Order: sequence, then C-alpha cells, then structure tokens
Amino acid sequence: MGQECIKDIVRSEIEAGWIGCNRGCEYYPCHYDGQDCTFCYCPFYPCMDKRFGKEIDRPKLGDTVWACDECLMIHDTDVCRHVMSEIKKLGITEPDDPRIMDLFAGATDIYLKKQDR
Repeated sequence: MGQECIKDIVRSEIEAGWIGCNRGCEYYPCHYDGQDCTFCYCPFYPCMDKRFGKEIDRPKLGDTVWACDECLMIHDTDVCRHVMSEIKKLGITEPDDPRIMDLFAGATDIYLKKQDR
C-alpha cells in the first residue's frame, strides 16, 4: 500500500475519532484480542524509532522501507485515547500535519510505562 493510500486512511480515522475495539471489523483481530482499532494505520508512520521497527532493504526495488509490523503501540487504548484527544485539541485534520509527530513522544511514554509494569 502506497504512502498516499495510508494517508487517506489515517485522514478518515482522524475524522471518525476514537472508536476503541472494533470486533465487527472483518480483519479483527489483526494483532491481538482486545486491541484498540482507532488507528488501523499508524499516524506516526514512519516513526524511524528503532524501538518500534527497522529499515529493511528492498534490493529488487533499490530502496528501503520502514517495517514496524511487530509494533503494537498504536493499538493500545491509552495511547489511542491520548493521540486522538491531542489531535482533536490541536484541530489536526490532515495526516501529514507536522504536529502529529509532536505527539509521538507522549504516546511512546504512555506505551513504554505500561510495558515496564
């Protein structure tokens, strides 16, 4: 899926607001039972944070791509509520609004603190 398609999906997710767990989705659960489905696609992609993914080479295409398929941060309910709340508070409507990346540190803190328990 191309970057523009992902942006279109994130734009519709921002419009929809926080939805929580969506057991009615045909793909549920794509990661784990009880996951938060507010963001099917991460608004931080590509975050380039090596705690959550890695760059992989694609020799046939002559490039690299950010692979974060094992990252579950954006499916944590506390993270989703925080991110969506801040998006709404700041009036962000577009997925390429640079202020979205300003929310990454807070989301990371919430997620990692829960992992330390």
